[in-house]
Amino acid sequence: MSTGSRRRLILRESLKGVLRRINYADPLVRYRGSKVIRLARILGDTEEPGLSLPMAIDIFYTFYLPAPVLEERYNLPRSLWFQHRIIDTLLSGSFIHDIRSKTVVDGLMSSIAAGVFLTELRSELEKKIQYRGEGRSRPRSLEEYREEVTEEELRKSVEKAMANTMRDVENAKKIRSIIEGDQPGNVSMLAYEEYAPELIKLARNTEVVKILEILAGFKPWSVNIPERRRRSKHGEITGYELGKEIERIVPSVLAMPDEVFYLKLLEGRLLLYQKLLSQGKGPLYVLIDKSGSMDGTKIIWAKAVALSLYMRSLREHREFYLRFFDSAPYPMAKIDKRPKVKQALKLMEYIARIKGSGGTDISKAILSACNDIRTGSVRETSDIVLITDGVDRIAEQVVSYNLKKSNARLITVMIMGDNKSLRRISTKYLTVKRLSREDMLKVVEA
Repeated sequence: MSTGSRRRLILRESLKGVLRRINYADPLVRYRGSKVIRLARILGDTEEPGLSLPMAIDIFYTFYLPAPVLEERYNLPRSLWFQHRIIDTLLSGSFIHDIRSKTVVDGLMSSIAAGVFLTELRSELEKKIQYRGEGRSRPRSLEEYREEVTEEELRKSVEKAMANTMRDVENAKKIRSIIEGDQPGNVSMLAYEEYAPELIKLARNTEVVKILEILAGFKPWSVNIPERRRRSKHGEITGYELGKEIERIVPSVLAMPDEVFYLKLLEGRLLLYQKLLSQGKGPLYVLIDKSGSMDGTKIIWAKAVALSLYMRSLREHREFYLRFFDSAPYPMAKIDKRPKVKQALKLMEYIARIKGSGGTDISKAILSACNDIRTGSVRETSDIVLITDGVDRIAEQVVSYNLKKSNARLITVMIMGDNKSLRRISTKYLTVKRLSREDMLKVVEA
């Protein structure tokens, strides 16, 4: 037997789990298990998560496989009986079908579910035993709990760990759907594997959870977005009309007698093709008022609208910019037409981090956006979406002049307020009386 074959045989014998038809020596299988251990190490904030590689592999594939099958207990060595008990309890739990509906054949979600579950399970088992017995050391690995907990204690620990896992997986899946949008090829799924800890951190953020509640049920494809078109002799034929542009003439008109043809040409009554050309769209630039008057429900709703507009920009392949402001503008976040995962996650973190406080200077915020467009930081012909409660005086003439010079349209979303100056200078002026999902949809469609 060659050295390589002997090494593979030793590895196969040393790595044993409790699931059938899993090759624990396969490099991909071991890689997935090691990712779960790394995630558990980060979540547990410890260098020793107390996990064996076979345990991590088994939990991952319990969530990943459409129909995981356990080995019979009598076929396993005694050292694997506790591992068998955990997965058997897991598969008979009340949350398993809800979680697996979000993890089956999804490597990222399965890794997150496995990492969170194992971390939460160890935490719950520690609470159960409460380090019983004086002078007894704390168990260093999950396997060492097999002599410490009863069947009932294990069942309750697994159920509690599953409930916490369900919460994190559900929120992580919602965040991923926001980041991805509904268009194929926007974000690389392979890159997500490296950002699982950040995704879980966002899923546990209280501010993000509140935003997700407002966005519940929002689908970018449900938004009615008419395509902007302009007349062009090089566009797509959409119908017929009368005119005198020879380039668009219908061929049958050429069969007319010369006298009739030239008379209709003179009168501008020739039958022409109506042609429309799709008009390109510039970036979406969102300004959110974070002043003290916006604190609470208003700013959470404004953040939800901003994320909805981000999803719209993904659908329309537009660049997306976001800037908060109070008495002064805050740093600008940028998302490319085809965003990278790092950009999208930073946007979510930025949105979650900002709290409502400070004064208000709407004019300075709009002028900053215009300056970004004019200096080339933002591509020209942008739509500037201003979300505010309007508690401020506007320098009308200066703002109007800069909007015109920047070739930008101002779309104002007024939250439970009114500002006559903004009404006059805005291309669109939307007043929101109720902070509901229906009103959010109206804003995104506009």
